[in-house]
Amino acid sequence: MVFAAQDNGHMPNASSRTWWIHLATATTLALVGCGGGVTNDIPPAPPVPPMDPSKPFVPSADDLPPAIDQTYVYPEPSVQQLRVRYVPTPVSGPGYYLNADKTCTYQERPPAQTYPAGLVTLDTVNLDESKDDPCEPEINVQVALSGGPFADAKLRVRGSSTRLAEQKSYRIKYSGTDKWMGEDTFQLNKHPWDLSRVRNKLAFDLMRTVHHHPSLRTQFFTLDYTDGAGSTRPMGLFTHVEKMSKSYLARRGWVAGSNVYKAEDFSFNANNLTELGVQPDGSAGPDFEKVLSLEVDAKNHQAMAKLLKNINDDKQKFDAVFTQHFNRNNYLAWLASAILLGNYDTRSQNFGLYQPLGTEKFYFLPWDYDAALGFPDQPGTQNYPEWSLGIGNWWNSALHRRFMQQPQHLELLAYAVQQVRDQYLTDAAVDMRLQSYRPLVERWITSAPDVTYLPTLEPITDNPLAPREWDAEYRRLQQVIATNHRHFLHSLQKPLPFWISPSSTPSGGVALDWGWPQPFHPQGKTITYTVTVAQAVQGIAPFAPETVVLTDTGLQTTQWSRSALPPGNYLVRVQASDADGHHTLAFNEHFMAGQKVFGTVCVRLPSADPC
Repeated sequence: MVFAAQDNGHMPNASSRTWWIHLATATTLALVGCGGGVTNDIPPAPPVPPMDPSKPFVPSADDLPPAIDQTYVYPEPSVQQLRVRYVPTPVSGPGYYLNADKTCTYQERPPAQTYPAGLVTLDTVNLDESKDDPCEPEINVQVALSGGPFADAKLRVRGSSTRLAEQKSYRIKYSGTDKWMGEDTFQLNKHPWDLSRVRNKLAFDLMRTVHHHPSLRTQFFTLDYTDGAGSTRPMGLFTHVEKMSKSYLARRGWVAGSNVYKAEDFSFNANNLTELGVQPDGSAGPDFEKVLSLEVDAKNHQAMAKLLKNINDDKQKFDAVFTQHFNRNNYLAWLASAILLGNYDTRSQNFGLYQPLGTEKFYFLPWDYDAALGFPDQPGTQNYPEWSLGIGNWWNSALHRRFMQQPQHLELLAYAVQQVRDQYLTDAAVDMRLQSYRPLVERWITSAPDVTYLPTLEPITDNPLAPREWDAEYRRLQQVIATNHRHFLHSLQKPLPFWISPSSTPSGGVALDWGWPQPFHPQGKTITYTVTVAQAVQGIAPFAPETVVLTDTGLQTTQWSRSALPPGNYLVRVQASDADGHHTLAFNEHFMAGQKVFGTVCVRLPSADPC
C-alpha cells in the first residue's frame, strides 16, 4: 500500500491542487551538514495568486478587542537607566542552600562559601542555574529609574537555559506599591545567545501592528549595580518584557479573573492530559506548572482539561472542536507571525494562552523571540533540522497537525502568512525599527561588559572583531523574514515528518515502524521511503560511504525489518520522498561527537536498545 495524503482522506480536490501548484513550485532547500547554520541559498518563491484580502481574517464576534490606548505606552525609542543598590539580605537556619558547585542541598545553616557572613549576595543569586530545584536565592535591593528616587525591591535570576550563561537575566519586583508604567515587575533579559541582542524587542515591536495578535510591551534598559561595599559596576544592556499578570489583563481591557498560561512543555498532545492534573474543584494539580505555568490563575482549569480531551479525540470533528476552543483569526495571526519571524521554538514552549473567564476559548499569546529572526543562521549556531523550517515544525502537535491536515486550512494559513507579510511584517517596518534601535544600543553592545560575552565566532575574550561580527549580524536581520517566508512556501511541497520506532527481531536484526504521525503530503502526492543503515563509528562522519551496510529504496509502507546483523551500534535513517524529489527526514535525532545527526536513531544490536 502506498501511504500518501489521498490514503488519509485528506487529498486536495482538483482546484485545490491547482492552487497549491501555483503557490509553491518544486524546489529543494539547500542545507549545510551538521555543525553549521542553515543557509539562505533558497530558490526564490513563486508569486502567490491574487487573493481576497478578507479571506484569511473574517471578523468574528469572539475576536479579541483591539489594543486600547494604555496597552503600549513605553517611551520609545529609548534606553532607560536602572540603578540597583544592594541591601544586606541575611539568611539563617536549616533550609535549602546553593553550594559552590551550584547544587542545591538541604543544610542546617547556609554555607559560608556561598552565603558570606550569612548573607545572600548577587554572587549567590548568580549560582542559581536551575528553576526546578527548591533553591531560589533573592536579594533585597533599592532601584531607581533614570535619576529618580530609590524604592525597595527584590532581585532574583530569571529564565531557563539562559541561567547557564555567564551574563544572567534578572527579575526585579517592587516590594511596595511603586510601579513603572503601571507595572511592578521588571523582567530584564540579557539574551546571551543572541549576537544581535535585539531580536526579542524587534519581534515584539513588529507584532504590535498585527491584527488579532496581542504583543507585549518591551523596553531597552541599562543596569548599574552597587554592591554592599559601595562599588558600582555597569552590567550592560537588557530588554525588559512586560509580565503577564492581572494588570496585564486590565491594560488590554480583557476579562478580569481570567486564566493566562505560559507554555513550559505543552504540545496539546494526549500525554499532557496526565501531566496537567486538575483537582476535583478545578484547581491545578501538583505537577500542572511543569507543563503550563500560571501567570494569572482563575483557580479553575477544567476548560483546559476539556480542550486536551477534545483535541485528542479523533472521533470528534475537528472543525467543531476548533471553533469551540479557539478563535480562527487569533490562531492564524499567531501562527503566521511565528512562521514569518521564524520562531521555531514554539512547538511546546514560548507561547501563552489567554482563557477569558467563563468561556472555553483559548487565545494564543507570544512569548520569547530571542531565538527567532534567523537565529539558526547566526554564525556558530548549530543548524535546525530541515523539517522545522516550515509547517513541519508544528506537525508533532495534535492541534496544529489536525488543523493543517485539511487542505482548506492550509490554504487559509498560506493566505494569512502572505497578508501578514504584505501588511505588517514588511521589509520597511523591519528597517525602520533597526534604524531606530542602532544609535541607542550599539554603544552598549560593543563595549564592556557586553562585548566581552557576545557569542562571536572568535574567542569572546578581548576579541577585536566582535563589533564587526555584531554589525554583520545586525544588518542580516533585515533579510530574515523574506527567508522565513520562502522556507514556509517550500515546506508546502514536501512530505511531513514522522517518528521512527525501532525494535529487535528474533534473529537479532532490527525492525522499524514510522507510521506516526500518519503519512501526509500537503499536495496529496504519493510518498515513498528510503531506509539507510550504517555502522556508528567514532571519528567517522555519520553515514559515510564506508560505514553504510545497506540501503532500501522505493518502500511504500511504513514498516521495515532486516534479519540478523553483526552485533554493534548502527545509525538508522528513514527518508520520505515524492516523485518530484522533495525529501523529509524523521523527527528523531542522535548526538554523535557532540553534534546532532538529524532524522536518525542509533540502535545497539542484537537488543535494539538505544546506543
